[in-house]
Amino acid sequence: MPAAVLHGFVTFEGIDGSGKTTISRKVAETLRARGESVFLTGEPTKTWTGEAVRRSYKDDVGPLAESFLFLADRAAHQDDIRRHRDAGELVLCDRYADSTYAYQGARLAGVVDRPIDFLRRMTEPWLLTPDLTLYLRIPAELGLRRIADRSEKVRFEELRFLRRVARNYDALAKGRRFVTLDARGTPEAVAAMAIAAIERRRASRKR
Repeated sequence: MPAAVLHGFVTFEGIDGSGKTTISRKVAETLRARGESVFLTGEPTKTWTGEAVRRSYKDDVGPLAESFLFLADRAAHQDDIRRHRDAGELVLCDRYADSTYAYQGARLAGVVDRPIDFLRRMTEPWLLTPDLTLYLRIPAELGLRRIADRSEKVRFEELRFLRRVARNYDALAKGRRFVTLDARGTPEAVAAMAIAAIERRRASRKR
């Protein structure tokens, strides 16, 4: 029976068009094919709290209310993540807290002082911290080209805003929990880099 790549919690982050959903799925499929136990999840969740988040995009409830809806959805998501992680599974999550810091941090600029610090103060006392965060980094211009054919757009998908979000991600990614991956390549190449990063983190924890 193969050893697990990493019993823990890995998140995938990046701007729209960076490939988070595609890459997280490919990583999950590859690891499952190796015999690993993997739970793939994402945010906003598929629950009623996640639906409230998606509704907030369309109804434009304002940056503060929108931020609190993201936090409520994440708070409800914690038990599900913890249960699978504690059962010995590798939990992969497509978007998590850093997405809120990057996006809502940009949305809240001018509304509250130091918006990312504001969001962290509300979140970190109860947040389940990832073991590893993979930041799929691409230029905002490329992200927009990749999502140009989406049938339904949200207001986040605008160049000036995405550049601000990308700058927030670049600042967040200086933390030790992050590994930054060049996501301009093919999905197969980026997924391979992601798996290698997970394996390196597992090896470093064994030392």
